[in-house]
Amino acid sequence: MNKLTITFLFVFIFSNSLIAQLVVGENASVTVAENASVTVAGLEINSNSDMVISGPNSIDRNLTSVSINGAESMARHYTISDNLSSYTGTIVYNYADEDMNGISHFAALQVLDSPDGTWMNYADEDEVDNSVTHYFENAVEINSVTANDATLSIETVDGEMTISIFPNPTSNTINVVFDKELELSLFNMLGQQVIKTSNKNIDISNFEKGTYILVVENIETGNFTNFKIIKE
Repeated sequence: MNKLTITFLFVFIFSNSLIAQLVVGENASVTVAENASVTVAGLEINSNSDMVISGPNSIDRNLTSVSINGAESMARHYTISDNLSSYTGTIVYNYADEDMNGISHFAALQVLDSPDGTWMNYADEDEVDNSVTHYFENAVEINSVTANDATLSIETVDGEMTISIFPNPTSNTINVVFDKELELSLFNMLGQQVIKTSNKNIDISNFEKGTYILVVENIETGNFTNFKIIKE
């Protein structure tokens, strides 16, 4: 049976209109069993394995936006005082309409790996309004979580370089901005490859409307990045 185990030395959840938090005091801990989940004011954490949140630690929700690459996020972000380390599993970022801050429901999950680190962009995988969901198969560090508009998709590569995809959604052309050579593969939702090219301006005007996955390979490093593309 899935379970949440708490060592009650100093653990509490506080909530009001501006801030909500899970606080784990010194010498206390919260153990989230494999495939169980813990929810803190809308942020759902469902780990692939037993996860221990040891104190002193806290997960805080703030109803304010953050600036990511010059763009404002939704007016809701979460900060973990002591990182979730080597995390694998699912993160669900739930938001209310009043949190959207001008951003559409086509949003991307943003994860900061450390207080002085880099925001990473992860595609929404549930396609449900008012939630952004991503499954992390490879281990990540999590310090902060929010969401921003995926109409301009930006992925950090090797901690420094960024790939930008625009416009998204699009009815005609996908433009890819990156200063190195790329191989681009576009797949439909049946998993069929419909384009393979090194051209950074891709014409999809004759394609059916719907969702596609653009797989981008950095030729120099061999790294892959996936983007969800909406054809209008």
